Parts: sequence; structure tokens; C-alpha cells
Amino acid sequence: MNFLVPHDGSEHAYKALEQTVELSKKLGGAVKIEVIIVVPDLCLVDVGINECDTITGTLYKEAQGIRTKVNEKLAGLGASAEIRIEAGNEVDNILKCADELPADFIVIGAAGKHGAGRSGRLGSVTDKVVNKSDHSVMVIR
Repeated sequence: MNFLVPHDGSEHAYKALEQTVELSKKLGGAVKIEVIIVVPDLCLVDVGINECDTITGTLYKEAQGIRTKVNEKLAGLGASAEIRIEAGNEVDNILKCADELPADFIVIGAAGKHGAGRSGRLGSVTDKVVNKSDHSVMVIR
């Protein structure tokens, strides 16, 4: 069984990771967990190339930091996962990765770093993944 866990460093993403590890242990360990961290493309038309490189570099360093923390969390839970960092549109990359794995389940936090989940609504990325995915999606609050 293959699980894909999109991760952005948010509280909900860590809960999704913890739930995935717990579920994998209940399934007897015959499970592959893959974590995807997406560096969003925030370079706008009116941003110069130097500014774009700075923005992208900063976001990539943040993604590397998230990867380190996810590895530490997994080690603390007695689990491991393949962790990949992709650049571009979050939803497109999550869905592409789910197809490539292929994922039996996408396990995603209800909301990301910007906190829509506090109001009880799904975050925009989670909402789009739920509505566009051909894979089963588990949303973790």
C-alpha cells in the first residue's frame, strides 16, 4: 500500500504524517510512505529575474528545512519515508506525484500554513486536491 503525504511544515501536515505512520504500523509495515514538499512558483510577471531567484532560493531553503524536520519526526516515530521536493504548482505536483507513486491514498492536512482550517474550512490546496484527485484522499484535522 502506498501513501502520499503532502507537507508544507504546518501543524496539519505533521498530524497527517503522524496518522499515516500510525496507520502503516497497524497495516503491518507493508506500506510505502512518500512525502512531497512543493516549492511554489511565486515569481510574478513584474518581478525581475534577480528577485525571482531570491524568492525561489528562499522558498527552496525553507523546503529543505521542512525535509530535515520531517526526517527527525519520522525517526522519532520509528518510521521512514522517501521525501521529495518539487517546484511549481502545489496541486499539480501533488496529483502528479500521486499518479507516479501510484498512491493508494493521499493523506493531507485540512489546511496549510495560512490557516484556513482554523475556521473549519479546508485550505485551498487541500480543497483542490480532494476535488481533482483520482486517488482516495484522507483529510486530517
